[in-house]
Amino acid sequence: MQHATTEAAPQPTTNLSTGSSSITDGEVPDFRLQKRDEGGWEVRVVSTRGSYWLRANHVELCGQGKQIDLSAANAFLRAARKDGLKTEYVGPNGSAVI
Repeated sequence: MQHATTEAAPQPTTNLSTGSSSITDGEVPDFRLQKRDEGGWEVRVVSTRGSYWLRANHVELCGQGKQIDLSAANAFLRAARKDGLKTEYVGPNGSAVI
């Protein structure tokens, strides 16, 4: 029987598909929530898991470039966090995974 060593475990690398290059693979978000210049918020799917969850729970947000208001964005964040999904919030001071 072989045992895994720390040498065999993959190390986190920079994920360039996210909005921030400082987010490592261990923190890859499922969604990106970003404030739009013209008002409103935009939710984008970043992961496959996020895509499945969005279709099952919020099919109304599946359209490309779909904008929502602040209360809908807060409700979306609550529901996603409740189910263990991560969202990258992109604001005026940078981004954070929540």
